[in-house]
Amino acid sequence: MSENQNPLKPTEVRQICLDNGLIIKDPQWQLLEEWADLLLNYNQEINLVSRKETDLLWEKQILHCLSLLVYREIPQGLEVCDFGTGGGLPGIILAIIRPDLYLTLVDSRQKKVAVVQKIVDDLRLSNVRVICGRGELLGKQAEWNQRFSVITARAVAPLIDLVRWTIGLRKPESALHILKGGEIQDEMNALSLMFTGIKISKSLIVLKGFAKFKQNQKYIISINFSS
Repeated sequence: MSENQNPLKPTEVRQICLDNGLIIKDPQWQLLEEWADLLLNYNQEINLVSRKETDLLWEKQILHCLSLLVYREIPQGLEVCDFGTGGGLPGIILAIIRPDLYLTLVDSRQKKVAVVQKIVDDLRLSNVRVICGRGELLGKQAEWNQRFSVITARAVAPLIDLVRWTIGLRKPESALHILKGGEIQDEMNALSLMFTGIKISKSLIVLKGFAKFKQNQKYIISINFSS
């Protein structure tokens, strides 16, 4: 059976989350389903996610992003920057499931930023801002300098580059959570040699009831910085 057969349904994704300790309340789940519909609709205008995999949206995109909340604790009420947000992943998902968080979605591609802003407006997400710009330049501006306790990213660049590009945005004590796949040990070793005083942790995503992330070597890499 190919990977594209029998894609996960929304109800199955919710059950997998529940089986792995992530309880999503009805209002948040309804908003998540609404977001998925909007994303697929806007994706016909601009490529927010791969059009070859839109039938796998719930497992390859949504469940993948939700796994961050299974594996990592993000304290209440924090400002979180989603760096290189693209189609709003994982930023919009985090904002929906965790309405206590304040998300700033950053991307340098104006067309994608414009569409993501439309989605945020359609969903009436009051805890989300969408910014067009390069993170390494935004971090030099007073409004954004050392603003965020948590930064998320999803396979947008090598680990060393992500650390460099987010240095101005991060508070001295902060965490960078990265969703990344494949063989990454060399990247982690290079990062450890380049930067001192950081703690790097790697979690292979192993979900009860869904083995594909483990089989495909999907990881959450967390880099913790201290002052």
